[in-house]
Amino acid sequence: MRLVQLTLVGQAAMPVFLNPDHVVSLVALPDRTQVITTATSPHGASVIYDVTELAAEVVRLLTINSAVAPPGRA
Repeated sequence: MRLVQLTLVGQAAMPVFLNPDHVVSLVALPDRTQVITTATSPHGASVIYDVTELAAEVVRLLTINSAVAPPGRA
């Protein structure tokens, strides 16, 4: 299991760790991104996280292939 660290919107800027396999969709907003996951709330609805990262950065972080070493780190 791989986890991606994102930053929740809010005064405390708390980190949230998400499994890319559980992300269903993204909603790109001008100043943040909503990440919709397969996790469910107590009421049965999907869990939505508002994060400070913009959609392009969220997509990049979610789709990085961790099996491939970055250049210079083989």
